[in-house]
Amino acid sequence: MNLIIIDDEPIQHFIMRKMIDVYVSSAPVTQYSSDGAAVLDFLYRNKNNGDELPDIIFLDLHMPMMNGWEFLDRFKRLRGKLNKQVNVYVISSSIDPEDISRSKKYNFVLDYIIKPMTKLKLKDIFGAN
Repeated sequence: MNLIIIDDEPIQHFIMRKMIDVYVSSAPVTQYSSDGAAVLDFLYRNKNNGDELPDIIFLDLHMPMMNGWEFLDRFKRLRGKLNKQVNVYVISSSIDPEDISRSKKYNFVLDYIIKPMTKLKLKDIFGAN
């Protein structure tokens, strides 16, 4: 299993890395990025190589260069060209009901998770994937 975490906060990368190491039995290959555009470029370059594509993307919404909404809009156009299904979980500190509702408009976003990630939620995600 491959996983990409897109978040501009290095502490979130650290927290997710530790939680995955401790709570996910078959630890996935994980990449970390603070640049959604770079991830989109990576996905496009590897669109025909399912072994390189992630199974799951954890996406923060509020980032400086490309925010999560821009990423989701561009990923929506790219998604059909990928030779593998890639699921997205939005993970954000925003508790704004509009953000939660807006995220549900993307059929490939499986859930909106309010930070911090919990042990139970992480186990639920990896138990289902």
